[in-house]
Amino acid sequence: MLSVYGVAPSELLFQGIPDAEFPAFHGRSLGGAVVVDCKVSLVKLGSHALGDLQSWIWKPAAQGFALALENQPIAVLKNHLRRMRTLQDEAGQNRLWPWFDPRYLKLVLRGLEGDDLVRLFGPIQSFAFASEDGVQLFSQHDGCLKVKGAS
Repeated sequence: MLSVYGVAPSELLFQGIPDAEFPAFHGRSLGGAVVVDCKVSLVKLGSHALGDLQSWIWKPAAQGFALALENQPIAVLKNHLRRMRTLQDEAGQNRLWPWFDPRYLKLVLRGLEGDDLVRLFGPIQSFAFASEDGVQLFSQHDGCLKVKGAS
């Protein structure tokens, strides 16, 4: 069974009760401008949300994303998202990054391949991002990124 969840900064939710919340670490900033981590909510959405921005319960839609997973309990997703909060840099150091911001998540997804891409997806079947023309879906197959929909 396909489960769809929304991920967005908690302050942008205009309805619904979060299924999980990820607290901010310290409100740290990246380069003084981009908040690296803030309080983020995970909210269950209907399965149609992968193709329908109107069912996303945060505004603006472009500041969050939806994701889908199949046949996995929510605890698996929550644990995976907790691990996503840090990435290893070239020196092998774990670094905070704005994992909840679709702009940065799309950059990372497009920059990874092979086992790194598979690891980032984990139990997630696809990520859905708002675009000017609707919804853009990112999925992976055998370590290769597949992008469908509007750009």
